Amino acid sequence: MTMSLRSNTEESFDYIIVGAGSAGCTLANRLTESGKHSVLLLEAGASHGGLFSDMPSGFARFMHSRKFNWLYRAENEPHLTTSKGSYTPRGKMLGGSSGINAMIYTRGLASDYDHWAALGNSGWSYKDLLPYFIKSENNSRGANAYHGAEGPLHVSDVAPYYSVSTQFLNACGEYGLPENPDFSGKQLEGYGPYQFTMKNGKRCSTYHAYLKPALHRPNLRVLTGCLTERVLFCGKTATGIRYQHSGRSCIAKASKEVILSAGAFNSPQILLRSGIGPAGELKHAGINVVHDLPGVGKNLQEHVDISLHYKNKAKDGLTLTPWNLLKLSVPFIKYLFTRKGQLAHSIAEVGAFYCSSNAVKEPDIQVHLLPVMFNDSGYDWLPTLTNGFTCHVCLLRPTARGMVQLNPDNPMDKPQITYGFLRSKEDQQALLNGIKKAFEIMAQPALKKHNGGRLFPTENATNDSLLLEEIKSKTGLIYHPVGTCKMGPDSDSQAVVDASLKVRGLENLRVIDASIMPTVISGNTNAPTIAIAEKGADLIKADA
Repeated sequence: MTMSLRSNTEESFDYIIVGAGSAGCTLANRLTESGKHSVLLLEAGASHGGLFSDMPSGFARFMHSRKFNWLYRAENEPHLTTSKGSYTPRGKMLGGSSGINAMIYTRGLASDYDHWAALGNSGWSYKDLLPYFIKSENNSRGANAYHGAEGPLHVSDVAPYYSVSTQFLNACGEYGLPENPDFSGKQLEGYGPYQFTMKNGKRCSTYHAYLKPALHRPNLRVLTGCLTERVLFCGKTATGIRYQHSGRSCIAKASKEVILSAGAFNSPQILLRSGIGPAGELKHAGINVVHDLPGVGKNLQEHVDISLHYKNKAKDGLTLTPWNLLKLSVPFIKYLFTRKGQLAHSIAEVGAFYCSSNAVKEPDIQVHLLPVMFNDSGYDWLPTLTNGFTCHVCLLRPTARGMVQLNPDNPMDKPQITYGFLRSKEDQQALLNGIKKAFEIMAQPALKKHNGGRLFPTENATNDSLLLEEIKSKTGLIYHPVGTCKMGPDSDSQAVVDASLKVRGLENLRVIDASIMPTVISGNTNAPTIAIAEKGADLIKADA
């Protein structure tokens, strides 16, 4: 492996993978394991995130990091009353967002994937994808009908550290939710501790699970600090990519395929910069049209999230006052030497899935309980100075559809992102119902020691109309963007890729990452993205 360019600025490989995130690292491993194919993996960010990425509680360090985080922010939407658009963190390192996420391992519902298949995507049902979940996984519980124990991705049980997390689980039981020992098993509904992509107190990002074991292979080349400008074409056939490195413009050629794995924001951006997308938009941006593909950048979906803030009477959670930061030096030293203690835990330890109403047949609400408070999807740390805890309530299958567009001032700059959160009455009512159920859970006797009163939404929000107005002022997200290079059949005019993940109307170009999801799944999206890449690698190798 090398992290810098050789003297020549044009080289040739069988495959070029753009983006070393959850999908890209998986593909780099699987496409090089036979030794038959040469692969170039390009990453715009720096190398692996180091100690704070490996430390389960260390991901807060990356919330404002220009080096390791794209620091995207959505456009301000007039129907919301937030002071600015939703903060949208995305990993910019080897491992991508799997290096800065909360490490929660869930897969959503079987019906999510069956829905993909029903939309005309043959081979993408739950039955089709389950073998790839199993193949990727090394679960500490061992193998069974739902889990694997021989894959590279370590998935572990981690007993809750914070008292408020344990009492939240007890409160869910008092409320009447069923206990669920496995959110990735037979059913999704219920409450319990999450499983995490961790091993022995360390994060298991896709860098650790997939890329690092492959770095010694002579047929894999990894370049960091390389921002992809565009895909190169001969007619309608992708032949390579042009990218920027250390102020220079460089070219890499691909004899077989170019694969975009840059995520739900950057993959459509690269396509648009390459002249692939809605012809009218491209012409308006001054970009020559290579292929008119109306769906590029459309169909953006994300789990809209509301943070319910509560005072913590017990004062036993996590605060970031100067004094408490100083006190964290003791668990920090303990972690360095033992990989145990407070910092060996994700702050999103426990949660639940439930239905917003009796009209809903399967859970459409997910909650995460955190022993700390923050706003603006993690960007605003001011609430962390107060002793409090948060119940995050997110809508799992929103009707909202947004879009990603090129920056009109500079196509290489941060994209324009619009989510469309809470535009529809259906989404509003489902989320309101989910929040009111969360209020009831938080009012259970088990949380009496901790619950010092609700700070947000305020107690003044006594009806749906008032509650809706308050949540519109602090609408957030849960870091699960998908759908902007939608997979679909020929009959779907908005489809960007087919069921083989090949870009429609073009040769030797695929998109393999979360952007291909036709609809967002009912849970955390990292594990499904890895499964997509596992399947994508098999599709590529079958064609080869």
